[in-house]
Amino acid sequence: MSRSVLRDWVMELPLREQGTLLTAIRGCDLTPKYPLDSIERRLVAAVRYAVMVPADEREVDSEPGCFMISKPPAVDEFKPSALGHYPQHWVAHIMHAMEVIGWRHPDADLRTDWRSLYRKMVHSLHLNEETFDQMHERLSEDRIAAGTVVS
Repeated sequence: MSRSVLRDWVMELPLREQGTLLTAIRGCDLTPKYPLDSIERRLVAAVRYAVMVPADEREVDSEPGCFMISKPPAVDEFKPSALGHYPQHWVAHIMHAMEVIGWRHPDADLRTDWRSLYRKMVHSLHLNEETFDQMHERLSEDRIAAGTVVS
């Protein structure tokens, strides 16, 4: 049996949902190294832990700036405007990862936390929140039939 860096629940998702999660695990190239515990660094580290199996569980939450943290930032401390100076493309990736985790994560409490973060992000950007069915339809669209392979 082969092992994967992806958590089992992620590998059970449709491929575009998996891809949505993977686009957020790198983080933004413009994120400064310091402060190590910035909100954007913590968001990405929490996405990594939600999606990936840590190589060494002892490293998770071990110190500020570590590669993975076990919980996303608290909803009441998250200010989406703190991401306003980053490219919209990256902001969209992290927002959509929040959405997928918020709908699909196997832990109900973490789903709630991630959905709340997603809602704050959507509200801040003056967007409409997607329902599960809307997200699923968007990420399972037949792009050949719709002519949207390249939009």
